[in-house]
Amino acid sequence: MNTNDILVAIDAEISRLQQARTLLSDTSPIGKRQPGRPAGSSMPGKVKAKRTLSAEAREKIAAAQRARWAKSKRAAKKVASSSAAIAKKSTAARSPAKQTAKRTMSAGARAKIAAAQKARWAKVRKAAKKTSPAKKAVSTKSSGAKKEAPSGPAAAATPVTPGS
Repeated sequence: MNTNDILVAIDAEISRLQQARTLLSDTSPIGKRQPGRPAGSSMPGKVKAKRTLSAEAREKIAAAQRARWAKSKRAAKKVASSSAAIAKKSTAARSPAKQTAKRTMSAGARAKIAAAQKARWAKVRKAAKKTSPAKKAVSTKSSGAKKEAPSGPAAAATPVTPGS
């Protein structure tokens, strides 16, 4: 016998014995679960055909969607028209002079707001004067130009509540 023939016979015997061992021990990579898809889940070389819809099926789906949109638009239009009718009734009950007149604040309310705002700014200026004595406080009456809003820690500490 030739040595090559002997080596081929030995290799064949080894592979047969390894297969028998894996069947008996069940610890081979074939028997163990591997990460990824299961072995039989996809057939290699076999590609799934892309599913397509017929023209009639697409048209049925489109018609159903158009019907859904029309239904929702009708409902929205109905709500809008009913709210417009209610608004129309409430404005018709008012006098014609009040329909065109804008809402304005009374002079007393304006004076209260102005006084509260002046008090807030005075407080801000006082706080700014305490934190930086080198800066001079500019009077709003003497200057013709508008002052810019203060920035920095004094501006952040301004109270928001009226009357404080």
